[in-house]
Amino acid sequence: MRAVLLIRPDIYNSLGLQNQNNKLRDNSVVLDWRTTYTSYRDSAIFKMADRLLSSQQEIRLELGDVWDYYFPYNIKNVYVDHKKPTSFIEFLRYSLYRPRDIVTMLMILQENFIEQHKDNNRVFSEEDFNSRDFKRKLSQYFLGEVKDQMSFYYSASDYEVFLRFFEFLKGSRSFNYQKYLKAYSSFIEFITEKEITKPPFCESADGFLQFLYALNVLCYLEETYDGKVLVNMCFRERDYSNISPKVKTHLRYEIHYGLRRALNLGIRVRN
Repeated sequence: MRAVLLIRPDIYNSLGLQNQNNKLRDNSVVLDWRTTYTSYRDSAIFKMADRLLSSQQEIRLELGDVWDYYFPYNIKNVYVDHKKPTSFIEFLRYSLYRPRDIVTMLMILQENFIEQHKDNNRVFSEEDFNSRDFKRKLSQYFLGEVKDQMSFYYSASDYEVFLRFFEFLKGSRSFNYQKYLKAYSSFIEFITEKEITKPPFCESADGFLQFLYALNVLCYLEETYDGKVLVNMCFRERDYSNISPKVKTHLRYEIHYGLRRALNLGIRVRN
């Protein structure tokens, strides 16, 4: 019998082991499902999703055929030409490039399909993915993932305090550093006025920003000299030599797609 320890990168990083980088390279296997929008059809995560669907078919099909059958549409804001439907890119946008994220999306779509009795339509459309009910269920899933990740280190009351911060963003899902500082200041004032014990993760503005980044709750945006925008998510930057990537300050930030609805962001409210 062989025992294999499966551990999250953040937990591994908190163990304080000597020579962490060498241990990762020589004695570990890092599960990396990252891909790009241009080459996703050759990625392991796309092959996993297609295999999940194709294994239920009675005949053997080529890679991508089953996915393209069930999701035969292109999505907006894809600036590279693809010969095949680009529907999977939308799944990547709303995921953290984890198999369980893709599987959860498929399960929610299937659940909604059955509830709505769509017997006359055997495939999914972009409207199914963008429906209010789908986005609500998916957002609750991602918020549950955040809660599970925090539960290893923090109490349930700390998690409830954490959620209150997003109220001070006033509905903004995209904001600059100055607006973040203003929201953080209001958040701390609220904690002080209510005489709530301040959780360790919000001792400083930059420390809390790093905490949000490490949870993949937000990303930071960088502009290049040729006018392109680089979207930096923690899970994308993590590798053997940088197991705990750091967020940059004084930039623009966006809340992850999958969390916006559960955090009531995207609709501006009055100050």
